[in-house]
Amino acid sequence: MKKTEWGYVKFSLIGTECEEFLSYSLNNDVKIYDVVNEEGIIYAKTSPSQYFLLARMIKDFHVRIRITEKKGFWFRAYRYRNRYGIIVGLLAYGLVLLLCSSIVWDITITGNERIPDESMLEFLAENGIYPGASRKDLDTTVTELSALLRFEDLAWISIENEGSRVNVKLNERIANAETGLSVSTPCNIVAFRGGVIVEAEVYRGTMLYEIGSGVAEGDIIVSGIVNDGAGNVSVNHADAKIIAEYEEEVSFYQLFNTTEKVKTGEKTYSEYLKLFGFTFPQQNEQYTDGFIYTSNSYEVRLLGLKMPWTRVVVEGTKMKDIEVTRTVNDVKRLLEQELEMYELNFLKNVEIVDRKVGYERDENGIKLVCKYTLRGNIASQSEIFYRVE
Repeated sequence: MKKTEWGYVKFSLIGTECEEFLSYSLNNDVKIYDVVNEEGIIYAKTSPSQYFLLARMIKDFHVRIRITEKKGFWFRAYRYRNRYGIIVGLLAYGLVLLLCSSIVWDITITGNERIPDESMLEFLAENGIYPGASRKDLDTTVTELSALLRFEDLAWISIENEGSRVNVKLNERIANAETGLSVSTPCNIVAFRGGVIVEAEVYRGTMLYEIGSGVAEGDIIVSGIVNDGAGNVSVNHADAKIIAEYEEEVSFYQLFNTTEKVKTGEKTYSEYLKLFGFTFPQQNEQYTDGFIYTSNSYEVRLLGLKMPWTRVVVEGTKMKDIEVTRTVNDVKRLLEQELEMYELNFLKNVEIVDRKVGYERDENGIKLVCKYTLRGNIASQSEIFYRVE
C-alpha cells in the first residue's frame, strides 16, 4: 500500500520563522512534501507519524501549526476504534488465515491417464499428504520414491508444494501393447490371430511367409533368428507390420418384452460442505430404495480465492419399473445400435472389408448375427528364450 493510501496530514504554518522551521525539520529527516506558499501562509503534507514529530519540534520556533486536512486508512480506521466486534473479527480472520497457510488446502493431479485420481489420492494420504495435513510435515522426496515402487505404470512423478496447494505431476510409462518389447530383447513376430497375409513391412528379422499365405494363431511370421549365409547365426529383436484379412463373427440378442426402470418426476435434494475429508452436516450415506442418486461438487471461491471446502449437491431421482413391449422394427433398431457401438469400441483400429448382417427370430426376441471380413495388423512380439552353453 502506498504512503498516501495509508494516510497523510495537510497542515498550515503561520509565523515569522516558518522557513527556519521547515529547514530544521528537513535536516532532521522529517519528510515534508507538496509545500506551497499562499498569501503568506505555508501549506504542506506529511505522514501522520511525521506530523507528531513536527508538533514536538515547533515549540522552539515562533510558528503556529494547524491541521487543515486528514485523509487515509488510519483516519478511517480510527472512527471504528470502539467497535470491538470489528477488531475481534479482524483478529479471528488473521488467525484463520495463519492457520490455513500452514496446512494443505487442495491437491491437484495432472498427467495421469491410466492411474486413477482416487488411487493416487489414497496413496498420498497414506504418506501424510492430504487436505488438512501440516505443510511442514510433508516429505515429498520419500513419497515420490514410494510412488515409483507402488505404481507399475508410473515413469516419473513430481510433488510440488506451492503455498497451500500440492501439485502432483505424473508421467506414465508408454503401454507395452503400443511399443512391444525393448529393442534389446530378442523376439519373433507371431500372429495373435489367424488370417491371410495381404501386406508386410519387415523392419528387422527374417520373413517366413509370402504375401497371400495363410497363418494360424501363434505361427511365427518373422523370425528373430537370422542366418547370414556363412554359417553365422544371431538372435535379434524382430520388428514388422503384418496386415492380414480374417473373419470374425459377433451376435446380440434382444427380447420383445422387457422390464425397465424409468425416471419419474419425483426428486430429492440435499447439500453439504466437504472439508478435509469431513462433511458438514454429517452424511450417513443412507439412501431411499427406489431412487438413484448423483452428486456434483462445486468449488467455493471467496474474493477470487479458492476455498479448501467444496459444496456438494446430491440429487435423488425416483425410478419405477415398467413393462415394455417392442415391435420387430424397434428390436432391430436397438440391435443395430448395439452393433454400431461394438464397431466404434472394438473395431476402430481395423478396416472393415465386408460385413453380412442376419437376423434369427424366435418367440421371445430377435438375435442379430454379423459376419465380418476384417483387415488389420496381426503382428505380436514374442520373446525368444535361449540358453548360452
